[in-house]
Amino acid sequence: MKTITLTVAAALVALLGFTGAAQAAENPAFWKFQAKGEFAAVLANLRDGLQAAQFIITAEENLSKGLENNKHLFPDGKWNSIGFDNVTAVHFCSVVFNQEVFNINMDWSVLCPFKLVAYSMKKTPKQVTIVIQRPSYALDKDPHPRAREIGKKIDERIMNAIKEGVSR
Repeated sequence: MKTITLTVAAALVALLGFTGAAQAAENPAFWKFQAKGEFAAVLANLRDGLQAAQFIITAEENLSKGLENNKHLFPDGKWNSIGFDNVTAVHFCSVVFNQEVFNINMDWSVLCPFKLVAYSMKKTPKQVTIVIQRPSYALDKDPHPRAREIGKKIDERIMNAIKEGVSR
């Protein structure tokens, strides 16, 4: 269990450090969206938006709580040095999308479940950033003639579900 916790902690620290750099560089692999409100309310609306768009939520991880429980493992001044407040990863899947891609190329099964990370910072607790890796980015170099089309279609479906959910 300790190894899993350390792995999650290291992944979160890497993700948070990387997403800051990605924002500055306008990384095409990511899509970021900012929502206003209390973190718990935004997260609940986000879940509702995904489910309304017929995505199935398969897992949710409170990454900030996991790190908080293990901050004794970090040297002084190294735990939460960038000031995150809440961080939650949400894994979700689409049965319809799975069926579509499975009938073309089973290697695409690696895309589902999709994962988004929602986080807020201590300096701006009522601003929630939502970041996902674009499926279209993963499918962009695939040789199948429909890969880009399907990637863009699922990007739009995810993005619309997120926007509609958090705008409630």
